[in-house]
Parts: sequence; structure tokens; C-alpha cells
Amino acid sequence: MDTPAASETSPKTSHTSLEIPRYSYYALAVLTLVNFLNYIDRQILPAVAPLMAEDLHLSDTEIGAMEAALLLSFTVLAPLFGRLGDRYSRTKLMAGAAVIWSIATALTGMIDHTPVLPAGIHLTVPIVQFTLSLSGVALMLCLARAIVGVGESSYSTITPSLIADYFPPQRRATALGVFQAAIPMGFALGYVIGVILAHYFGWRLAFMIVGVPGLLTAAFVGKLREPVRGARDRIAHSSPAVDHDALTLEVSGPTVPTESWLRTALRVVRTRDWFLSTAGYTALTFVLGAFATWANLLLVRDKGMTVKGAGVTLGVVILIAGAAGTFGGGWVADRVARRKRNAYFLVCAASSFLGIIPAFVALSATNPYVFIPAIALTVLFLFTNNAPFHAILVNSVSANIRATAVALNIVAIHIMGDVISRFGVGVLSDSLGSGRVMILRVLARSVGIDPARAHLTAALLVVPFALLISALFFLWGAGKKRSSQPI
Repeated sequence: MDTPAASETSPKTSHTSLEIPRYSYYALAVLTLVNFLNYIDRQILPAVAPLMAEDLHLSDTEIGAMEAALLLSFTVLAPLFGRLGDRYSRTKLMAGAAVIWSIATALTGMIDHTPVLPAGIHLTVPIVQFTLSLSGVALMLCLARAIVGVGESSYSTITPSLIADYFPPQRRATALGVFQAAIPMGFALGYVIGVILAHYFGWRLAFMIVGVPGLLTAAFVGKLREPVRGARDRIAHSSPAVDHDALTLEVSGPTVPTESWLRTALRVVRTRDWFLSTAGYTALTFVLGAFATWANLLLVRDKGMTVKGAGVTLGVVILIAGAAGTFGGGWVADRVARRKRNAYFLVCAASSFLGIIPAFVALSATNPYVFIPAIALTVLFLFTNNAPFHAILVNSVSANIRATAVALNIVAIHIMGDVISRFGVGVLSDSLGSGRVMILRVLARSVGIDPARAHLTAALLVVPFALLISALFFLWGAGKKRSSQPI
């Protein structure tokens, strides 16, 4: 690999606070609000999945396929939006993205009322002898979720690079922590709003209602001033006497990269900090995807809770523990970074490792006074990673290729992370229910789980092992001194 890039601020670098203009905080607030709505729209399906499964006769495999469809489109298009984000106005691209995913979310509630539905598919995978069966309704729902992924791909790919240009390196983990805190908050209210709207108005209207706010806030994103790319990086090691208005000048036209996309991609992938942090976060994304898709069904089906009770419980837990982890992770990482070069990697490694035991307890326990606090601890440690990881990511490369680096990261973490867990856990659950996957059945019995009755819980036993893999990669990233300049 090439000489690794710096993912963190060196302790030798001056930490004199650069004055940050108020407009940067306004922009961060707008971007965070839209990200918050993004995750509400994404999480509405898992929230109402028990009702959808009963109404439309969906299997666990079909529910997992709908979530995988969103992530696949999200992932496939990420490199395209990364390239566009490095060349054109990021604010305009993100505004259009918010419109797309909001409309697609609302349309999801209309599926099964369409006059024409495609025929179902039945595909048998040779070797493993697994048959993939999706009904026509499930295929249409997959299409709608894939369109949601188109919009989310643009927004999630471009936004970190925009925030990096609003804030100096010393404050990026905190700023990204604020932005990433919208994820657990969106997850939380996605559960709560979803189950409450579904309880009073039905699951279809729930999708239609939550799509409206994204359309309204897209206008605010489109009007944000485009910051000068890399200006904050250039002044970070120079005089703090800076014309802050010059940092948010509107870009009059596209910027043209000096090398091909493939060459840029190769440079990014060969960067040590990018590679190891992405590997660690891929394993963590596997866990996050499994939790996001299957937690509600787990509580309803295997833990005996009602749909409304499970949704509200998860909402409260994620809101408190997830927000605390995200804010706290950024705050702690920025302060530890003043003394240690590898602080961001160390915080990520510690949080992944500390989540292993609570995850096991949450799955194996049957008493709500035990499994609910265990879920809260697991969520706390899962989201502690968010801010320091994204600080590593945006600091590992130079400003003019950050959107591309984020796009490549998105491809890796989703294709090898939650696309597998969202769909794969559903397949494992159905397989365990049919008496297959002997290794996992034996493991489930060894920790007191009946794989025949609680086959979804047994399938989720892959989660603690993914957390261990995540911790090992981040620990690897913390173990070597890096140079002080990004590629």
C-alpha cells in the first residue's frame, strides 16, 4: 500500500481554535435535519414489518430482500454520486436526492393497490440448494425501496465532504458527531412514528405521511452556500486570521479532476487508514443492518412484545443510547486525539469490543428487565463508532477526492456489510425454521436458545462475531504510526 494518510490530527499540531462562522453551524443544522428525516424514511419499513408481513403474507426472506434492495441501489450508485459530488454543486445534488427518496417512501404505501403486479420468482441456488421465492408484491416493494436507495445514496455520499469543508480538522469529529446523531434519532423516531401511525391509520398511510417532510426540507438544502473545497484544510496549519466569508463562496461551475476515476479509486483503496477503517466499519455495518431490520420482529415474535410496545421501546432505547453514543464518541475522540495520534481508531476498537457481551445477553435473555438494558448498551457502543470513524474517513484523503472516498466506503460497507445481514439473516431464519444450518442450531442450543421456536434469534447470533471482527480491524488501524498529510 501507499504511504498511509493521516486520519487524525497530530498531537504536535497546534490546537488553537479557529473561529467558525455561524453559517457553518446553520448549514450543519440543515444537513442534520435532513439526515434525520432520511433515517425515519429508511426505518419505517422495519417498524411496520410485522403488520406488513401479516397483511401481505411476506416471509422473512422477502422482508430481508426489500431492505437489501434499498442498500444495493444505494451502494451501486454511490461511486457515481461520489464522482458528481467532487465535480458539481453538492448542495443541489443533495436537494434532488431528498426529493427522490421522499416520493419513493410515500409510494411504498401504495404497493398492492397497483393494477398490475409482476409474477413472482422462484430461483434455486445450486450447491447450497436454497430456493429464493419472492411474490409479485414483494418484487414491487423491492423496486420502491430501491428508488429510496437512489436518493439516499446521493445524500449520504456527498454530505461528509461538505461538512469537512465547513469545519476545520480539529472540530470535524464533533461536527460529524452532530450530523451522525441524526441516525439513531431517525432510527428511534422511525420506530415510534411508524408503529403509532400504523396503529391509528394503518401501515400504508404511515409511509405516505413520513415522506412529506423530506420534500419540504429539500428546499433548504438546495439554498445552502457551497463551501470552497479544502479551504479549511489549507488554513488549518496557517494563520488563524482568515476571511471566513471566503470559505463559503458559491461555486460557479464544475471542477474537473486531473486524473481518471479509476486512478483516484485505486489511490483511495490503497490508503492504509481508509482501508482498515472501512474494513472495521464494514463489520459494524453488518451488525447495524441486522439490528435495524430485525430488532422489531425479534421483540414481537421471540420476546413476546406487542407491535406497538416493541416499536416504542426500541424508539426510546435508540433515541437515548444511540444519541449518547454518537455525540459522546465524537466528543471523546476529539479530546483523546489531543494526546494520541491513533485516538479515533482506539475509540472505534474499544466500542466494537465492548458491544460483544451486551449483544449476546440481548439475544439469549428472556426477561425484559435484562434484554432491554442489554439492547441499550449494545446500541450505545454501536453508535459510539460513528463520529470517529467518519473523521478518519474524511481526513484520510485530500479535499478534492473526499466524495469519491466516501462513495467507495459506502460500496464496501454495504455490499459486504448490511446488504448481507439484512437479507442473510432472513434467509438464515427461514432455514433454521426448516431444520437446516446445523452449526448455528448447535450454537443456539449452547446458549439456551431453541432454534426451532426462536429461529430469528438464533440467526442473529452472527452479530457478536461480526463485532469482534470490527474491533480487530480498528485495533490494527491503531497500531501503526501514520504520516501527517492525506493523499
